[in-house]
Amino acid sequence: MPQAILHDYYRSSASYRVRIALNIKGVEYERRPVNLLEGQQQSDEYRALNPQGFVPMLEIDGHRLVQSLAIINYLDLRFPTPP
Repeated sequence: MPQAILHDYYRSSASYRVRIALNIKGVEYERRPVNLLEGQQQSDEYRALNPQGFVPMLEIDGHRLVQSLAIINYLDLRFPTPP
C-alpha cells in the first residue's frame, strides 16, 4: 500500500470527508496539519507544494491532488474495494 500524505486542517469539512474516505478504504496516511487560522496555507513552503493554497491536499502515487471530491474519486478508482 502506498504511503499517502494528507495536508489538512482539523476543522475543515472538506478535509474531514477525505479522512473518512481514507479510513474506509484502509489507506494508511501521514497527516500534516495546515493551520488555516494562522494562514499557513499561504506560506511559501506550502504554496511550493500546492500553488492554489487549498486544503485538503493529498500526496499519493506521485500525484498532488486537491479538492475533496476529486481526491475521493481518485481513491475510489485506485482502491475499488471496499466501495
